Amino acid sequence: MAHDPTIEKEKTVKYWNFLIAMSAATIGFSGCAQKQEPVQVPQAAHVFSIEPLSMPVVFSTAADAKNVCDTNLRHVQRLKGEITAISGKHTRENTLEKLNEIDIAFERMMGVSELMANTHPDKDVRDEAEACMQRAAKELTAIQMDPDLYASVNAVDKTTLDGKAKRFVDKTIEAYKLSGVDKDEATRKVLADLDAAIVQSGQDFDKNIRNDRKTIQFTAEQLAGLPEDFMKSHQPDADGKITVSTDNTDYFPVLNYAKDENTRRAITELFNSRAYPANDVVFKKLLNERYQYATTLGFENWAAYNAYDKMAKDTKTIASFIEEIAKLTEPRAKAEIEELMALKRADNPDADGFYAWDRFYYTEALKRQKYDVDAQSVRQYFAYEKVKRGILSVASRIYGVTFQQSDRPVWHPSVEAYDVYEGDTLIARFYLDMHPREGKYGHAASFGMYSGIEGLQLPAATLVCNFPEPTPSNPALMEHNDVQTFFHEFGHLLHQLFAGRHHWAKQSGINCEWDFVEAPSQLFEDWAWDYDVLKMFATNDKGEVIPKDLVERMKQSDNVGKGVHNMRQISYAALSYTYHSVDPKDIDLQATMNDVFAKYSPFKQYEGDHTFASFGHLNGYSSMYYTYMWSLSIAKDLAVPFHKNGLLSTDTARKYRETILSVGGAQDAKDMVHNFLGRDYNLDAFKAWLTE
Repeated sequence: MAHDPTIEKEKTVKYWNFLIAMSAATIGFSGCAQKQEPVQVPQAAHVFSIEPLSMPVVFSTAADAKNVCDTNLRHVQRLKGEITAISGKHTRENTLEKLNEIDIAFERMMGVSELMANTHPDKDVRDEAEACMQRAAKELTAIQMDPDLYASVNAVDKTTLDGKAKRFVDKTIEAYKLSGVDKDEATRKVLADLDAAIVQSGQDFDKNIRNDRKTIQFTAEQLAGLPEDFMKSHQPDADGKITVSTDNTDYFPVLNYAKDENTRRAITELFNSRAYPANDVVFKKLLNERYQYATTLGFENWAAYNAYDKMAKDTKTIASFIEEIAKLTEPRAKAEIEELMALKRADNPDADGFYAWDRFYYTEALKRQKYDVDAQSVRQYFAYEKVKRGILSVASRIYGVTFQQSDRPVWHPSVEAYDVYEGDTLIARFYLDMHPREGKYGHAASFGMYSGIEGLQLPAATLVCNFPEPTPSNPALMEHNDVQTFFHEFGHLLHQLFAGRHHWAKQSGINCEWDFVEAPSQLFEDWAWDYDVLKMFATNDKGEVIPKDLVERMKQSDNVGKGVHNMRQISYAALSYTYHSVDPKDIDLQATMNDVFAKYSPFKQYEGDHTFASFGHLNGYSSMYYTYMWSLSIAKDLAVPFHKNGLLSTDTARKYRETILSVGGAQDAKDMVHNFLGRDYNLDAFKAWLTE
């Protein structure tokens, strides 16, 4: 099964647009052994007035969330007052450094609050964390629209600044203008109200999806084909019925293995009806608020506004890209559908079409037929703990860092904390929150908690996934797709952590253009397919290493359904773009989705498909879902030197870390890529990959 980015974290809330505009024998993974004392981060002299953090704040109670918010908001207010009270010359020291502190304060509020709102087991904490995000977003809007602050930044003499400081000023001024600070007072008030409404509507949209966990009951016969460990963990009730949820840990196994089409259809319809009809209302409201915001700023629509500070720059480029990729992909997708449909007709001669619920089941069947690859037999080599240790080991080996599990406070007993060392120096921290539970975000994501600030604070991030949790009797065997997802999200995490040695908050972490942000994560997926990588950790319960010929067949079989997968991605990209490129006052969400899917989707449509209501990316990515394919095209180009030199090449990895991962937002993405490749990126590698 191909990696499915539609189930990842739809990062993030609008505030990040502001912060972004402005992440051998001895293996490095060491588990719990030989824990060292953390190296304290020194406070930068005379620059920062904020106390340095030795560790990220983890909320234990709702009061913690409120206190973090209160403390940082007071700090923001004080700094704002100090800047606007300056009567003399505005300089780096008295203006830019204080603005940087303001950015840091917002990150400290919003990063951890977003994580806690999505993962904390206590509903009161989740609610207070969301309230903090709303309060912070309101204050951020006030900052963005403060003409005195804007004038203060403009007044700084850029000729006295180094290159990174100049970039900080340029990006800050650009962000201010995109917020409407140069508009009249009445217009700024309208924009501020719209901004607050957008944040609230987006949170409501996400919350409706998160809270609408659905269940359905099947008989054992209806679940025929599911793996033995799945059936053992889903015992029938007194009536012989087995309860299955819309959680990914249930949903995808049923789609992959259930022989009964009616079973696959039932859970698909249930999954795609989450948050409907609630989000029909909420999303219409959100679309209107976004449109009003964009047009008030002078943009044609939200898509145009949202493209302005991205690599794409404008809607024409986005629309052309979608059409170009669709044209390249459609012939292959149609041929694949015919091949898959032949398998379905063998099971059901009266089949009337190939639907979304058929995709994974028959793709797996075709893989078995053509390449003798059985997803269930592959699972035996991917027990969760081995995969986790393996990914940490791989990252340690190629990047020269070590990961040490620590006893830092966590928000749930299943969460693990890790310190990242380079030599004896502590450079970052991260958490693994990897298993499902009630009230937790249901997909896969890398949450940035704090950007690293040189001399002040270490970068910290959390990987949030929902893989089965191992028990003494169940090793939690993973689908290879889940292994791929793990690599993908860890790619995000490494980006966040390695870009954590910058002075300016807006240049630290994943603060690059948002249509580049998926490139490093999609690149790291390639490691999930390499035999030299997999043999480091992929063993079965007998200790036997995954066979090399099986890995080669897995790679070959991964091409099965590639066209179908890409056309599906294009259909989602077109949907997110279309919703945001028109005046929404008369828009019919259902009809628009039906029209877009009729043009681009490889699957036959069915009555009652309300996918738009549960497609969380429509909040966080809004009009930018094209970025997955855009970033993928860049990732395929970035992969060329790695595949030439070997995925375990430390020299290639070092250059990649230095030219891209560590750079954060200190350069334009196109320049980072050029510095790594020695040339501008192109679509050649992507086109070659499409035709494999």
